[in-house]
Amino acid sequence: MIGMKKVLNSEVSRGNNPSVIDVAALNLWMNQDVEQTGRDFPAAQLLQLVLDNIPQEVFWKNRDSVYVWCNRKFALAAGVGTPDQIVGKTDYDLAWTREQADFFCQIDKRVMETNTPEYQIIEPQTQAGGKQAWLVTNKLPLHDQEGNVIGILGTAEDVTERKEADEALQRAHDQLETRVKERTAAEREQRTLAEALRDTAALLSSTLNLDEVLDRILTAIGRVVPHETANIILVEGAEARVVRFRDQVGQYAMFQNLNRRFLLEELPNLVQMAETHQPLILADTLATPKWVERPDTTWVRSYLGAPIEMEGKVIGFINLNSATPHFFDTLHAERLRVFADQAAIAIDNARLYEQAQELATLQERQRLARDLHDAVSQTLWTASLIADVLPTVWNDDQAEGQRSLEKLQRLTRGALAEMRTLLLELRPAALVEATLGNLMEQLAQAVMSRKKLDITVITDGECSLPPDVQIGIYRLAQESLNNIAKHSRATQANIHLRCQPGSVQLLIYDNGRGFDPADVALERLGLGIMRERADAIGALLKISSETGRGTRITVLWTAAETGETK
Repeated sequence: MIGMKKVLNSEVSRGNNPSVIDVAALNLWMNQDVEQTGRDFPAAQLLQLVLDNIPQEVFWKNRDSVYVWCNRKFALAAGVGTPDQIVGKTDYDLAWTREQADFFCQIDKRVMETNTPEYQIIEPQTQAGGKQAWLVTNKLPLHDQEGNVIGILGTAEDVTERKEADEALQRAHDQLETRVKERTAAEREQRTLAEALRDTAALLSSTLNLDEVLDRILTAIGRVVPHETANIILVEGAEARVVRFRDQVGQYAMFQNLNRRFLLEELPNLVQMAETHQPLILADTLATPKWVERPDTTWVRSYLGAPIEMEGKVIGFINLNSATPHFFDTLHAERLRVFADQAAIAIDNARLYEQAQELATLQERQRLARDLHDAVSQTLWTASLIADVLPTVWNDDQAEGQRSLEKLQRLTRGALAEMRTLLLELRPAALVEATLGNLMEQLAQAVMSRKKLDITVITDGECSLPPDVQIGIYRLAQESLNNIAKHSRATQANIHLRCQPGSVQLLIYDNGRGFDPADVALERLGLGIMRERADAIGALLKISSETGRGTRITVLWTAAETGETK
């Protein structure tokens, strides 16, 4: 190599064109013996041997990009049999395409003009024999003793195997990363499902309000099964009705008329689930006769439904809709089935609770009706006796006759009030139709007809209350007055009803003997029932009493506490 550099430099020192190298002189040098190496073969052979056994292709060119020398690996890559056949050729004479030769010459020119090495990673290039190979090339400027650029020294290496190994490693890394992400996503989905089921189960044990439970179930489904809209349908004989609807994205106006009844046979998808007791997936609603399109469902492209079963009987359905065809899969169906089972439990518990409430209401109504019936009978019997003897008393003593007449008048008015109260118990809807003030007046008249008790009723404002609140306050007043009549030994009582927008206060107090609340169990005096009634409507109930100083009952209801509106 040192000798070859001398040959190149000698051409420059003689003033010759540095791009024209005396090949004969170069060959003469490469064929001379190098005695100082201690080898038995020429230095050129030693150099060729070394360069032929390194992994890179090695070559150099003069300033005209004409090859001066190369090793065997480069000759093979260039499609030339031996290195000496490369000498004197350019890239346009080798196995490259014209585009490749242009590219190589551009690099040569840039390296020599800028006197700067260039490192290139070249995407797969066609080699001799048609092989596609990734190449890594280095081109460095060659200098003479004065520092003038006289050519290019280049190396090239086929890194295809390394590149393929790197790509295989990257693919393996990507696959591992994908599997980790998929596993993490699966674990996250399972955790979300478990949390949704736990929340729903906790709700089932904390409330028996069917509407609230169904709303929460639809919310929980939205966390684990993506969709645009969801609804719950309940079956009643051959008919069905949508009882709950949820729009996850807020742009689909479906089922605005909730509780509208329709025949189950109108929807083939529901019929199939009712017959098979299995979830149903309609991958493309446009390609199946089981989907009946309505004006508000033209956007639906895929559907998933699950039957709600109780004791082997289908009592309803949970239905999900998506605007994307082929959106739902079997995993979604299995998850929806779980929530359908929870919905079945909620519906069954709510129905049992409603039946118990209806039974309790009926029993309470019957008890009140019996009490009223007995009170009316007693009042009418007393009035009848007074009416029978009134003529005789009037003839003997007109003043006493006048008092008897007034008592008879009071009894008949009381009997009329008792009858009206009895009619209210037989037709509870009348409790909502009447004003709360009139109901208080009627209760007071009924009690005064049975007891020698003066009751004053004061009403401030007009009460406009939700039906259940009005009925609850009426029942609290009724129970309070019954306790006063039966236990207080009072001679006077007052009912003060204060009505304001969004709130009502009922105050009832008497001058009776009172009691010590610490000595009276909730079961006595109907106190437990009264607290239950107040809790049912979200009202505050306060009972204060002191022995010998009467009793004071306060009921306060506000819309803000219950979420009700006026």
